[in-house]
Amino acid sequence: MKNAKLNIIFVLAILAGILAGCTPTPSGSGATSNSGAAASAPVSSGGGAGDYPSKPLQLIVPVGAGGDTDVNARIFAKYLTAELGQNVIVNNITGGSGATGMRNVLDAPADGYTALFFHTEALLPKLSGMIDYDLFNFKMCGINLMDNTTVLATHKDSGFKTIGEFINKTKAAPGKLQFGMATGGYPHLVGISLAEVAGIDINIVDIGGNAAKTTALLGHKVETINTQYGLTKDYFESGEFVCMGLFSEKRNPMLPEIPTLKELGYDLVFNKAFFVGMPPATPDAVRDVFAAAMEKTCRNQDYIEEMKTYYIEVEYLAPAAATAYWKNVSSLFDSYGPKLRASIK
Repeated sequence: MKNAKLNIIFVLAILAGILAGCTPTPSGSGATSNSGAAASAPVSSGGGAGDYPSKPLQLIVPVGAGGDTDVNARIFAKYLTAELGQNVIVNNITGGSGATGMRNVLDAPADGYTALFFHTEALLPKLSGMIDYDLFNFKMCGINLMDNTTVLATHKDSGFKTIGEFINKTKAAPGKLQFGMATGGYPHLVGISLAEVAGIDINIVDIGGNAAKTTALLGHKVETINTQYGLTKDYFESGEFVCMGLFSEKRNPMLPEIPTLKELGYDLVFNKAFFVGMPPATPDAVRDVFAAAMEKTCRNQDYIEEMKTYYIEVEYLAPAAATAYWKNVSSLFDSYGPKLRASIK
């Protein structure tokens, strides 16, 4: 088995919880939104938070509408609104593989009314040399989702259906087959790692985020992409897309039929965790009110069940536990900086 580990695995979440304490997803019911059941009482503010929140909040998604980050944010906002007692409005601010939206939140008033909703990709623009900030510049509110659904996909007319067939075809035509990604983002890292581990020469092309990648694969503009299975499940079920394997340490129990690329002989692990962060000067008391509402949202059985339809696990990690998790992930990413920077040049 070829070896180039990127072990962004759920074990880290457990380690982070041991280090700093985390709250696992319970099986009991919690607040609901559109199910008709009574919503739980809004989280009350603690000392120093005043009457926060007293107006709607803005949740910045730093990528375009239609992708998994956007979908996950909108579902989360729906349930979080009930916990906070104020509307949580999702606003997409795109550009720079998330860098533009991240900058927007960092520059926002530190009053708790503007927050970032993003995932592991928030580490990469800085690592690739594009910007000088990353998720550690934010006041961490916590992690709410662990996404073990990243798959390698092709379209039905590509001429291959398995990872082995893909590699053979790529070796027969070096540099011809295209892998779609967004420069400096998570798919960019997936692409260069895939090429390295498989020992192939693929044409890694910038076509944008997940929504754009889906469109490109449907239109046969590229031969391969990485995507989130739940986001594109209709295309897999219809046969338009073909799944060649899961970028994971182990199989997703909600998708037991999909083998991991690792078990197929290619040690490629690319899971994602989703988090919320606020401007760094946000008062701790305000952040803590938001974090408490976030935790209650993650205990909401309706939220848990809705995320299961995308094969994603709801799990809350409190600010300290989330920070410990990201430190572990960041240390694993460090070796990829030179490769990302070299590929951008």
